[in-house]
Order: sequence, then structure tokens, then C-alpha cells
Amino acid sequence: MKLHRLPAQPSAFSLIELVVVIAIIAIIATFTVPAATTILRGSAITQASQTLTDQISFARQRALSRNLAVEVRFYQYADPEAPGETVSDPTTGQYRAMQLLEVVESGVAIPIGKPERLPISVIMEPSATFSTLITDTSVAPTRTIKQPVASDPELPRGVAKNYKYVSFRFQQDGSTDLAPAKTWFVTIRNLTDKVSGTTPPPNFFTLQIDPVSGAVKGFRPTAG
Repeated sequence: MKLHRLPAQPSAFSLIELVVVIAIIAIIATFTVPAATTILRGSAITQASQTLTDQISFARQRALSRNLAVEVRFYQYADPEAPGETVSDPTTGQYRAMQLLEVVESGVAIPIGKPERLPISVIMEPSATFSTLITDTSVAPTRTIKQPVASDPELPRGVAKNYKYVSFRFQQDGSTDLAPAKTWFVTIRNLTDKVSGTTPPPNFFTLQIDPVSGAVKGFRPTAG
């Protein structure tokens, strides 16, 4: 009689082995998830800083090349997906977008391109300590906080004209209409980072504008 050997059954993990593997994965995740989050937050600030710098530098170049004033607008509005923000009330929102407009000879401001929105997790810090370009509205009428009129552009994501904005202009010679005796800058940070008094957020970028020459300079004390 010829005996047939049954095929060997594959060995399985024991319960103890599975528990050990799960515990190892949990320990690794404990260290890697915060590190990944920090990298992603730092990457968002880097992307936003590039957008901010490129737009303002382009505005100055446009004013010089076209021999027309170019207006830079910073938009405050509520994100419909952000908890606690109401689209119909811009004051519940944040400064999170900007747009360039060319001022033609008639004085009408015509959009050069679409509004440039910062990454969803990044905003412009609204405190006077870190963003005079947004908060210092002492030079009327150019520095007053305005509401859109019929000729102003609408914003996407259902915001339409439910926004407020503050602006400044690059003149034809590359200078600005900002008061020359003041220091002008804007700071961006992660939405979840908190600012207390004069203490900067953990990760931020500040862009400074020389009101006389229109030159821009960026500061990134903490790159994460």
C-alpha cells in the first residue's frame, strides 16, 4: 500500500505574536505621526510664503513695466468648511487670500488674475504686532478696511462678496502708497497655532515691504 503524505499546513501567527507586532506598530506610530504632522505644517508655511512673496514681487514688477499703479488686496472672509465661521459674516473668518488689481487711468481697479488663496491650514496673522499691512489702517482712505462694491470681484467657494479687505498700491516707479515713516509687514502662520502678545507662533513667515523702494524681504526664523 502506497501512503500519501498530506501537504504541510502553513504555520500561523500565535495570538502573542500578533499582540507583539501590533504593540511595535503602535510605538512606531507614536513617534512618526507627530514628526509627519510637523513636516506637513512646515511645508504649508513654505508654500504660503512662496505665494505671498511671488504675488507681491509680481505686483511691483507689473507696476514698473506697465506704468500703472497695481493694488494688492488682502481678503478676510469665512471659510464655509471651518468650524465657528459663518460665510455671511466675514468678521468670523480670517485673512487667507490676496489679489492683484491694475488701476487704469480712469481710476478703476481691474483684476490681473484670480484671487490667490493660501493653503487651507494657513492664515495671515491679524494682530498689529505681526501684520501692520493688515491692521494699521491709520492712513485714510487708502488704508481703511473696505467692503466690496458692485464692480469688485467675487471670491470662490461660495464666498461671493461676503468679504472685507485692506489694500495698498505699488506706484509706477515701484514705490508704494504706504506711509514712509512706518514699518510695513505681514505674517503668516498655521491656523491652529496661537499667538500670545508679542510671542511669535512656533512656525511662521514674515514679509516686509520697504514703503519707499517697494523692495520685499522675507524672514523665516523657524523652518519646520
